[in-house]
Amino acid sequence: LINPAAAAESARAKRVLMVSTGSRFSIAFPILEQNAVDKLRQIHPKDLDFYSEYLDIIRFSSDKNHRIFRDYLRDKYADDVPDLIILFYAGNLSIAQKALAQLFPDTPVIVAGVTEEDLPTGPLGERATGIAQRVDADGTMKLILQLQPDVKRIVVIGGTTEVDQAVINRVVQAANSFRDKIEFELWNNRSIDEILNGVKSLPPETTILFTRMFRDGAGQAVISANTAQSIGKAANVPVYALTDAALGSGIVGGSVSDIARLGRRAGEAAHDVLSGTNPA
Repeated sequence: LINPAAAAESARAKRVLMVSTGSRFSIAFPILEQNAVDKLRQIHPKDLDFYSEYLDIIRFSSDKNHRIFRDYLRDKYADDVPDLIILFYAGNLSIAQKALAQLFPDTPVIVAGVTEEDLPTGPLGERATGIAQRVDADGTMKLILQLQPDVKRIVVIGGTTEVDQAVINRVVQAANSFRDKIEFELWNNRSIDEILNGVKSLPPETTILFTRMFRDGAGQAVISANTAQSIGKAANVPVYALTDAALGSGIVGGSVSDIARLGRRAGEAAHDVLSGTNPA
């Protein structure tokens, strides 16, 4: 005998919930989301229903806001529990992990990080799998020297959140190999206004390396790629970055990570899990 309810459940389109820890007005997150959707539609043979939510965790960082969003997700999806979650993150991975583990205890999760935190074996346990990008600071510095062999000074600009500092630390570590050739100056505790004013009048034989900024030195939450582009427009010297989301308005380039490719890879991993592959 065929169970009608089970047959209907099997026949319905699978629900894929995409949750981004960043802002909808960020450059990177909509690119990630759209490329994951496009890839899934291309390679997955069955119907899919897509849902999208943005936590904007860094700008709304209080416990109160986390509770509000958790309650919103719980009520909204109470009757439409997702079959798969794709979590796009940039910092504060643990907050999103904890909320999703509580709300959807049986739903597998694909994580795709534009920043570099390792995925802890925490609340999601073996239900989670995924990928995180690594910045190529060493490759970007080599590119700077190749394009500007006369450069004597690199101003490294970054922010103050934990993930901002993690990227800065990788850049500082890579810089150790170049200190016999270049002087490095770190701007990681300045406000946006101070930075934009400062980059207008840098001396010759200087260049800028923008790392990551989700909060500036004055404590203001910002959108990292948008900030990079603002610096690129204001600066009187070349500006390099570590991700292609920053390109397009004055940034020279860099050995950049490919945001669209990360989204497509998340879509491929989602297809595997929806097709029965164990995330573990």
